[in-house]
Amino acid sequence: MDSDINIRHSIVTDTEGNILATSHRDGITNFLSQEETEASLKRAAAAWKGRKALSPKIGKGQYAVAAFEKITRMTFPLGEENLIFVSMGSDSVRTDVHEGGQKQIVEHVLNILSRDPTKA
Repeated sequence: MDSDINIRHSIVTDTEGNILATSHRDGITNFLSQEETEASLKRAAAAWKGRKALSPKIGKGQYAVAAFEKITRMTFPLGEENLIFVSMGSDSVRTDVHEGGQKQIVEHVLNILSRDPTKA
C-alpha cells in the first residue's frame, strides 16, 4: 500500500480465491460488497489456474491485468499457493507520471515478489 498512491487496496488469497489478508487505503470505499468481492476473487483465481495449466507451453505467468471504467485490478502469483490482487483507481491521479501508474506498480510488485533486495 505504501509503494504507490494509486493503490486502493490489496488482497492476498489462496489459489481457490479464499481471502487470507486484506489492506485498504484510508478513505477508500469499496465499489463491491464483501460477497461480490469474494465471488470476483474466486473467478479470478480459477482463471489463474487455467493460465498455470498452460505454463509448460507458454511459461510461468507473471501477472494479469483487468481494466474497468472505475478500477484496474492486477493479479500476481505469490509463491505457488497464493495470489495477490492489487486494485488501483481509474482517476486522474493514476495518469500523473509523477505519481506512478499501472506500469510502475507492476514493476514494483514484481520486484518485491522476486525477493531481490536490489530491485525493490
